[in-house]
Amino acid sequence: MPVSLAVTCTTLHYYSFNDGDLVTGFLATGTFCGFIVILFTVMAGYLMKAPLHRRLSIFYSLLGCVCFLTSGVFIIEAWEHAFRTRTRDLAITKGSISVINGVIFLMDTIFTFRERK
Repeated sequence: MPVSLAVTCTTLHYYSFNDGDLVTGFLATGTFCGFIVILFTVMAGYLMKAPLHRRLSIFYSLLGCVCFLTSGVFIIEAWEHAFRTRTRDLAITKGSISVINGVIFLMDTIFTFRERK
């Protein structure tokens, strides 16, 4: 699920790239594209029966939570007072999906931490 949301965010990012300042654009691009690579690599590891260690999984989940929440908040903050256009609507949707993905990563962190061996 987080992979599909990251791909959706990347697609929306392509159509609404002008996020106001350079930091928001770089943070969003790095988060979306970077986590697509990370999540596909983790999925490939599971398919090859080489699952990720629990500590590393918690680290990636926490990092995903922080990056996606931060990107989503910055994107929404950059576009909330813009004129109502199609680009603004796509950007607000991108920010909202990014926040949702951050919450999913937080839940994944909690469930992975509570998991018994």
